[in-house]
Amino acid sequence: MANIDAPRGFTPVRYKNGKPYSGAARMYYKDTTAGIIGVGDPVIRVTNSSDPLGNPEIVRATTGAAITGVVVAIVPDSSRPNQVGYLSASDVGYVMVADDPDLLFEVQEVSGGTALAVTNIGEHIDSVTAINASSVIGRSQYEIDNAALATDNTWIIEGLVQRPDNAVGEHAKWLVSANLHTEVNAGVTNRKEI
Repeated sequence: MANIDAPRGFTPVRYKNGKPYSGAARMYYKDTTAGIIGVGDPVIRVTNSSDPLGNPEIVRATTGAAITGVVVAIVPDSSRPNQVGYLSASDVGYVMVADDPDLLFEVQEVSGGTALAVTNIGEHIDSVTAINASSVIGRSQYEIDNAALATDNTWIIEGLVQRPDNAVGEHAKWLVSANLHTEVNAGVTNRKEI
């Protein structure tokens, strides 16, 4: 059976030591310079936060750069009662970010190109070029790019997601961890190739 094409960005599932993800997240501020931010989007903390409450500020991470974490929730705002799962470019608000550098995330492989293989586990990979979150389902549409394997990319392929509805091939779901993380070392990789 073919894998379902349903990109949902990056979803934290467990820590590198095997413990399940507990839902831990930190609040960050999003202003109008961050673009559209959705649940599942990788983000980066910026300097000189403009948050009146003093929280750190984020923008959507650029492909190939270090990340601070992944958005796991949009903090509800009574002025936007019907908007769930994303903040539009003009919105100012708060997001919860899973920013632990030891998290593993589930993410879908992009359509087309040469599909990743189990021999790619341990290699570094990038996500697709920045893409806006879906305003219909309120989720990120980020995927990992099977054509972007290089030594110092943002993510490390940790393994194939083990589920009956997932197999190596187009649209496969993979576990990845941050190779470049602002809270560890933004300019060098967290783990070298073996």
